[in-house]
Amino acid sequence: MKDQLRIGLLLECPDLKGIYNKVIVEQGYLVSAVLDCNKRENIDAIIADAWVVVLDGEGENPAAEDWLKSLDVPVIFDDGQFVQDANWHRRVSSKLRQIPGMVNVASRVEVPDEVWVLAASTGGPAAVKLFLSELPLGLNIAFIYAQHIDQGFDVNLAQAISKGTKFSAILAVNGAVIANNQVLIIRPDEQAEVQANGSLVVNPKPWSGSYKPAINQIVANVASIYGAKSGVIVFTGMGDDGKAAVRLMRQQGGTVWAQSAISCTVSSMPDEVRGTGVVSFEGDPKALAAEFVARKQLSLRQ
Repeated sequence: MKDQLRIGLLLECPDLKGIYNKVIVEQGYLVSAVLDCNKRENIDAIIADAWVVVLDGEGENPAAEDWLKSLDVPVIFDDGQFVQDANWHRRVSSKLRQIPGMVNVASRVEVPDEVWVLAASTGGPAAVKLFLSELPLGLNIAFIYAQHIDQGFDVNLAQAISKGTKFSAILAVNGAVIANNQVLIIRPDEQAEVQANGSLVVNPKPWSGSYKPAINQIVANVASIYGAKSGVIVFTGMGDDGKAAVRLMRQQGGTVWAQSAISCTVSSMPDEVRGTGVVSFEGDPKALAAEFVARKQLSLRQ
């Protein structure tokens, strides 16, 4: 993705140019053009990675409809209402943060068959790295790694996963796309949410609660998006983060596994998950990997 995306702004009310231009620039984008949709200007001559279209919705606008039919890049719509309201600013900013993911998804080659959350706390990096090192490439699986970790150590974690396994590890950034043969590491300092199109929206605000990142929130998010094509493995860790969300994962048709207590540095987190009764397999990291591969091979034969 380009360092700075170019955004075209199409307005039904030209008086809103300044306020929309400002919020687009605040999100780090370049406004490449501002057009009045009541005029039939040549939109094909404008270079834009995405468009923000602001219509009041109070009547038909043939010129705008013609323009929209000609666009082959992502489009964000807004109605231009309550432009001086703080809730408007939050709403529009949230929409704008989806644009990088929409742009990246448009160029994605493969869609993962499944998305699995790797959840861990104390002792997690070694256990997760061992699990991943036992897996081959070509499983058509994407991993989201949620590790309770202090801010700043996520970079070291990504390097350790990339160097010690066959998988590439990237830090969660706004617009990242969930991909095969990749481990997406959720950062502890910013909330992240998977979108229905497989992209990530990162909000510049801290996780709520005492766990950072919040595994319950991540697992619930993935389960709601991917349902039966999702899963979670709860590795070694202290506390009970993940306990509430694994029930939802199972209700949505997803799979829940846990690391065996005897192989954990601290077993309270997988123990709490086991207590829910939804864990269908448990073992040490190598056993989890072997079962993971066997499960995938079985699904390919069916």
